[in-house]
Amino acid sequence: MHQVSALITGFEPFAGGSDNASWEAVRALPEELTLAGGAVRLRRELLPVTFAGAAARVRELIASGRPDVVVHVGLDASAKAIKLETTAYNEATASIPDNSGAQPDHAEVVPAGPRRRHSTWAAHALAGRLSATGLPVTTSDDAGRYVCNTTLYTALDAVEEDPTRPTGFVHVPLATTIGTPIVTRTLAALLVELADQVRRHHAHIQGMSRLSVPRPSRPLRVGLTGGIGSGKSTVAGMLAARGALVVDADALARAVVEPGTPALEEIKQAFGQGVIAADGGLDRAALAAVVFDDDEARARLEAMTLPRVAAAAAEQMEAAGPGRVAVYDVPLLAEGGMADLFDTVIVVRAPRELRLARLEARGLARADAEARMSQQASDGEREALADLVIDNDGAVEQLEEQVAGVWQALERG
Repeated sequence: MHQVSALITGFEPFAGGSDNASWEAVRALPEELTLAGGAVRLRRELLPVTFAGAAARVRELIASGRPDVVVHVGLDASAKAIKLETTAYNEATASIPDNSGAQPDHAEVVPAGPRRRHSTWAAHALAGRLSATGLPVTTSDDAGRYVCNTTLYTALDAVEEDPTRPTGFVHVPLATTIGTPIVTRTLAALLVELADQVRRHHAHIQGMSRLSVPRPSRPLRVGLTGGIGSGKSTVAGMLAARGALVVDADALARAVVEPGTPALEEIKQAFGQGVIAADGGLDRAALAAVVFDDDEARARLEAMTLPRVAAAAAEQMEAAGPGRVAVYDVPLLAEGGMADLFDTVIVVRAPRELRLARLEARGLARADAEARMSQQASDGEREALADLVIDNDGAVEQLEEQVAGVWQALERG
């Protein structure tokens, strides 16, 4: 089984301090972590708290070691939880000098680089999984503008040609807020999750099923997807009838915007009272009219809802417990780059005309159905990610027979 290499860094003490919680946690990690059927070898490195020095060292470490996984760890003295960062900005700003005395003011980290870069790991899903085990993990969408941000931006720039390589940044609190042993345990659990993601990706590109990758004692994580009208939800029901725990992305998307939720308040602030119904709930039709043909508005909406859905879904799937099958019924698996998060990916497919006919039978106008299809991944893009494919173009009995075969494969996995 493929062995995985990981680079993990912490920072030296800042401004004459005696220690730095990030490095204390990193150096407490062993040189090797055990995976089911394999191992991940760790390279633990100390970074200077300087803009130029950290950036140069990060590039050198990534270029020389070519690690499969890159995790940088820094201190956030105000943090109350361990934070997985999602975003770095092409801006270096210091309200106080770094350890070399440098104090940049709105300088670009990478000249002419994009304004922001995003971590190449699924931070929200990972936070949900780790939280489900009792670890104090959350996410953050802003790594600041100090040396931590520069480190993350530089790392993401260095791995730009390989976006499948999990690369990100973890902010940890002071040791007096969360003790070093808990932080180290969290980092180890994160590294195992990322290493297994790498192994599943390698298995898939080598033409093997992701199910071929051994897994620890936890639920079998299944990603179930298909284009609108394919019958994905029907398959989910058949799997549930056989004992799977099914987590429905659409149901979660509704739950995270219920009255009183933070997401609904954010939506009201962003799009106005006009998207709020008389009973205080979300007026979905009004919101759809606002965002459907506006890519920027839709992106703002997704930023408010999708992270919450991902974290909740991951947490619910882990609740299935060891030995069970947990299925995530999600329409946008391909679009969200989620495939390698799962032990196996099932794609339900049906001919386009049949899908359109089904949607029209539900009362959806053909033009609206085609518009929705155009916003989803193509059949080919979905099937390229599949470990198992179910054809839903015949009688229910034929579909049941295929699902029975898939269930046998899942139970063996």
